[in-house]
Amino acid sequence: GHPVTAEVSQPAPAIFKARLNTALLKTFEEMMHNVGSLRFQVVDSRPEGPFRGTELDQGLESGHIPGAVNIPFHSFLTETGHEKSIEEIQQIFHEKKIDLSKPLTATCHKGVTACHIALAAYLCGKRDVAVYDGSWSEWIYRAPPRYKVSELKRNK
Repeated sequence: GHPVTAEVSQPAPAIFKARLNTALLKTFEEMMHNVGSLRFQVVDSRPEGPFRGTELDQGLESGHIPGAVNIPFHSFLTETGHEKSIEEIQQIFHEKKIDLSKPLTATCHKGVTACHIALAAYLCGKRDVAVYDGSWSEWIYRAPPRYKVSELKRNK
């Protein structure tokens, strides 16, 4: 319903100044502290196998941070790769018992697909989802063994 044209547009140059909001980034130390305090919910956007520890995670030992909930990022996408409706997204969070009125941090393998969790929550009105950008690729090397939850280890 908007006008379209075949003419080449001439956008006006502008200056964009990005500002880092450190409140939306979680460090390894904050994630370690949260394992004991549970001050915020943690959602991991990796596929189920690497999250559960039953498949390698891009060549790394797999598993997850204690207390993390798994919602693979593709769960929020339609078959055509678009975001699902807000109602569908809210239902996904509800089914996984994620309360969007409480603090939430997203994680994944390297902090990239975690942004799908932040975007999905943002579309539902939650504007303050943090991302643990070190994610599993940092956690696997720094966390003590007891803080690496894996079904593979339990089954050995």
